Amino acid sequence: MAQQKDFESQFREAERERQREERKKKWAEREKNFWKAFLFTENGRPKSGLMVYTFCLSFVLLGVYLIAFFFAIEELTSLTAGLPVFWGNLIQSLAASAVGMLLGLLLHVVLSDKRLVFGTYLWLVLYAVVCLVTLLMMLRGTGAASSLLTFFGWFVAIPVGTGLAMSYFLYRRDYVPKTEKEEEPEWKKYVQRR
Repeated sequence: MAQQKDFESQFREAERERQREERKKKWAEREKNFWKAFLFTENGRPKSGLMVYTFCLSFVLLGVYLIAFFFAIEELTSLTAGLPVFWGNLIQSLAASAVGMLLGLLLHVVLSDKRLVFGTYLWLVLYAVVCLVTLLMMLRGTGAASSLLTFFGWFVAIPVGTGLAMSYFLYRRDYVPKTEKEEEPEWKKYVQRR
């Protein structure tokens, strides 16, 4: 009887190990596929232009937000000094959000691919989540987590959240998927016989 239980526990452990290995392989494959999107094809084009363009554009938008917050804090602090802290922070946060949203709106109008601005904001959400989780892990046990969450709410959640909502609305309103006929290369229309 003891051998039976020992055998069953070894079998369960082996099964758990096999499942762990399968999960590791699956995640390794997903990671490899994610990074492959940034590589180039034989003709020099990115495999996923949308991912590369939105990734690069996210750094531009991040820089704009940093500059907007710098100027919002510098210029609006004297104007909001008599207000309660909540209203002063809200006004500064909304002012910086407005600058980022105006740039996003301008890019949405100018760029032909209507997915770019929404994809850019998705990258910003990813950056924000990674930074928040990392900082919360670093500040664990120090008692500073509530201050971090307050800072995160004013200077990250409001601007990125409003920008994401605006870009999602514009994406849903304006994006029309390409049909197969539109996806043909430009050169094909010159070599087709009529």
